Amino acid sequence: MQDFPTHLSATGEGLMASLGKPTRYHFETLEELRSYLENVGDGEVDFSAIPISGMAESFHYDGKGKVVTRLDDNKMFDNIEDFLCYAFQCDDEGYPHTEYVDVVSLS
Repeated sequence: MQDFPTHLSATGEGLMASLGKPTRYHFETLEELRSYLENVGDGEVDFSAIPISGMAESFHYDGKGKVVTRLDDNKMFDNIEDFLCYAFQCDDEGYPHTEYVDVVSLS
């Protein structure tokens, strides 16, 4: 498993991960978020994605099937790239229109 870049939130949520509190990660590129998901391996993780603008949404990632599902409506993304572009609000050519996405691990 490879390391992925993370930055603790200003509230220190990342410091409390060992005590069962959610861990918050700050991703500035699609590649950083992709690396986070790849780091899950064959496991599963529930998380909220919080874009710089817009509302937070909750997702489930199944590492074995490499599938991301939005929890509110069970929408399954066709592939990881589609999810990454959705999270980073990419245009039709795949260029992100947000500076970062924060992710809070829920599981």
